[in-house]
Amino acid sequence: MPAFARFADGVEVSGEVFGVLAKFAPDGVIDVLACDQHNSVLRLLTQFFKNARAAGGDAKQYPEKPTDDHVVEVSRIFARALGKVPAAALFNNLAYMTEGFRELLGATTMLIGRLEQTNFVNTADRLGQVPQLAVQPEEAADRVDAFKTLVKVDPAHRESWEKSLEWLRDVWQRARKLGKPLFNETLYTPAKLSKVETGERLPEALVKIARDFGPYGDFYKTQVPMLWAEEDGRAARISSPEVIRRTTEAMAAVVDRPMLLLSAAVDFPQYAAQYGIACDLVAGPMCGRAYFKDPFADAAAKDWRTLERELERVAIPRMKMIKELTAAMSQRWWHKYAWLSEEAKGLIKQ
Repeated sequence: MPAFARFADGVEVSGEVFGVLAKFAPDGVIDVLACDQHNSVLRLLTQFFKNARAAGGDAKQYPEKPTDDHVVEVSRIFARALGKVPAAALFNNLAYMTEGFRELLGATTMLIGRLEQTNFVNTADRLGQVPQLAVQPEEAADRVDAFKTLVKVDPAHRESWEKSLEWLRDVWQRARKLGKPLFNETLYTPAKLSKVETGERLPEALVKIARDFGPYGDFYKTQVPMLWAEEDGRAARISSPEVIRRTTEAMAAVVDRPMLLLSAAVDFPQYAAQYGIACDLVAGPMCGRAYFKDPFADAAAKDWRTLERELERVAIPRMKMIKELTAAMSQRWWHKYAWLSEEAKGLIKQ
């Protein structure tokens, strides 16, 4: 099949991949809701269940220790309550491999499937982490519209760096054969550093990671330096807006892919500031917890019904705010293509 588009580094984009992106985001606005965080959702559910029990809820329905079944249940709430707002939504295999999940999300939202396991394999020295697949791309292909991968890397740990690169290259080639877009996420995870120390090293590390890992996907999902970090009960200033701007510019210069901005566990006020600083350098957000974590700790969420109501009340305005900023200021998802075929141009609204 002839190429529909080509990146500046010569990598060609098939008609299948381009067609998926054009179907769900013909205007170029590619905001993504990320609901694939397994361990984080378990922690959020632990607090929600505690509030539900305190409000008189049944301990069997709201136990002290949530399970994978509860993660599926809240994923279905995310899909039903929030999934129709963004152009795309990201879920893990526990959710998207269940029957009827695609219908819950709706036909107008791209379903992106997380491929990797939540828990990574530690290297022998326990200072590095290597990803492993939770589901094979070929097995998930008929359940999702696109794939997502995550690697956790540290430039100082070469063993996990090289193994993660090898793993990502393999998944990227398999996604291309299946005609599925790949959203490639990286996370800077040095061992034995505090939040503040990690934040101070982010500007230099992010550019190194982007240079090596950026080519392996149709999108590159990255964090940016933190403005502040919560540590020992106080907010410690880490980086200035100028540092965020310079770092994002440096990543954009070395990555021949459209970039998406992840929240990397910061709360919504900081994520909104980060996105505002870098919005014209990226193609969109790929954010989750910053949108929806607060209702889980709110006593107003007393049961599944009120949790869903509070998620709609809190998360939807946040998502719409970032989407409006994306539509007005961010790059279109095709802005990193060096060439577009006439067939491709006919599928999008330039």
